[in-house]
Amino acid sequence: MKGIVNLVGLLGVLALTVWSCGKTEAATAEIRIETALCEMCGKTIQTAAAEVAGVTEASVDLEKKIVLVKYDGSRTNLATIEDAVVMAGYMANDKPADSMAYAARPACCKVEQTEQEEQPEPEAIPE
Repeated sequence: MKGIVNLVGLLGVLALTVWSCGKTEAATAEIRIETALCEMCGKTIQTAAAEVAGVTEASVDLEKKIVLVKYDGSRTNLATIEDAVVMAGYMANDKPADSMAYAARPACCKVEQTEQEEQPEPEAIPE
């Protein structure tokens, strides 16, 4: 009888463990990708985000300059996904792109640096 009670208890603990492992914390995030310019940029960003463990879906909208990410919050978080985009050479929200990864991007994927507008001379202060 004791053996049966122990067996039932053990099976209960095992079932609870298996059930709790299957739980996920579904989360969705939108990441601004203002430096994404073309389809190649979008593909690179999508791949970088999708390769993060726990990300279930990543889709890029170049027109809106965002990547929509669905992920398991018990396995990863927004900061980790942003870091993956940054390490691919792109800005992610307010995080600047990794400079070495940015330098390695193809020319079509680099933001053109416009010349700084000439600043008007300050008016002389009358004495």
